[in-house]
Amino acid sequence: MTPEPQQPYRERVRVTSPLVHAPAPQRRSARQEIAEQSTVGAVYVRSLVRAQRRAAIATTLVAAVSIGVLPVLFWSDLPVRTWTIGGVPAVWIVLGVLVYPWVWWLGRAYVWRAERNETTFVALMESPTDPAAEAL
Repeated sequence: MTPEPQQPYRERVRVTSPLVHAPAPQRRSARQEIAEQSTVGAVYVRSLVRAQRRAAIATTLVAAVSIGVLPVLFWSDLPVRTWTIGGVPAVWIVLGVLVYPWVWWLGRAYVWRAERNETTFVALMESPTDPAAEAL
């Protein structure tokens, strides 16, 4: 039998002061998250963009449906085509007068909704703590 080759002796290392207390994670505000362009900040901005897009699409759909149905209504065989108000055809009054306040109101409703989305976003940015952490 041949003697087994001995492995080189390794000196043992003793750990005398292990790190037992890791620093607590710092809570960062939403404003810091956005400024640092972190993943969480991107989520905040994406949610604002999504809310604004949803308001724009809803307003556009309401405008398209409500105004787009008028030509169909006026070209149908319904008696609305022959109505007159003070000797003026109702079609002219609706298209020449009543459509404009409706479009103004839709625009105003969209601006109101967009401002509300932005106000909510700014309130989130100015809050000192994370709302998700408060829910826990």
